[in-house]
Amino acid sequence: MAYTLKYFKIQTRCLQCGREILYGRSDRKFCCNDCKNQYHNKRRYPMREELESSVLRRINLNHAILQRLYKMGVNTIDHIALAQLGFDARFVTSFCRVGRHEVFAIFDLQYEMTPSRLKNLVSLLEEEDKKR
Repeated sequence: MAYTLKYFKIQTRCLQCGREILYGRSDRKFCCNDCKNQYHNKRRYPMREELESSVLRRINLNHAILQRLYKMGVNTIDHIALAQLGFDARFVTSFCRVGRHEVFAIFDLQYEMTPSRLKNLVSLLEEEDKKR
C-alpha cells in the first residue's frame, strides 16, 4: 500500500524561529518568507545585529545627554564640554543644511552645530505643544 505514505507528513520545524511547519512541501525549511530572509541575512551579515545595537546605544546616549542639558536650560555648549559629557557628534538621526547653518536632530531634540559650539538646542515636541 504505497499510496498511503503520501498522507503521512513528517512534521518539520523552521530553521529560523523553530515553529512547526504545517503546510507546503515536505522538505520545506522555513515557515514564511520573513524567516527565510532573516536566516540568510544573519548568515551573510553575522555582525549586523551587533552593529545596529551599538549604533542605537550611541544615539540613545547622545539623546540622554542632550535631554539632560535641555532640561537644565542649556541651549548652547562648547564641543569640548560636550565631549567630556560623552557626546559623540557622529551619531545623529537627521541632518539638513538651512542656508549656512547645519541643523542636526536626535529624535525630538534639534540643534545647530558651528565649528566650536552646539547651539539653539530645542525640543521639537515641546514646540509642537506650544503651537496647539
